[in-house]
Amino acid sequence: MEQLNLARNKFFGTIPEIVCEISSLKNLSLSYNFFTQVGPKCRNLIKKNILDVRMNCILDLPNQKTPLECANFFMQKHICPNSKSMFRIPCGKNPNQGHTGSRTVGGTSSSFSDILLGT
Repeated sequence: MEQLNLARNKFFGTIPEIVCEISSLKNLSLSYNFFTQVGPKCRNLIKKNILDVRMNCILDLPNQKTPLECANFFMQKHICPNSKSMFRIPCGKNPNQGHTGSRTVGGTSSSFSDILLGT
C-alpha cells in the first residue's frame, strides 16, 4: 500500500505507530481529524512529508485546529450508532455486543489501532 487517505473523519486519540510502520507508504493523510498525540515513528514520517496531520488537535505541531475547536469536540457526548452506520470512531470494542440502539463512547472505547487491527 503506497497511499492511504483517512482525512476528514472524526478519528481521535493517539495515532497508532503500527500505521506508520507500513514501509511501502508514500502518502498517508490523517488530516482534519481530532488526533491528539503522535509517536516517534509517525513523527519521522511527518518530517519526511509522508504523513499529513494538519488540522488535528496535536498541541506541539503547526497547522492544527484551534484549542476551542478541539475542546468543543471533546466536550461533546459521542453517540455511536449501530455498527451498520458508524460515523464516529472509536465507538466500542465490540459494536455487535447485543446493542441495537445508540450508545456513548466511554472509558473502554476502542482506539484507532483497535479498528485497524480489527479488535
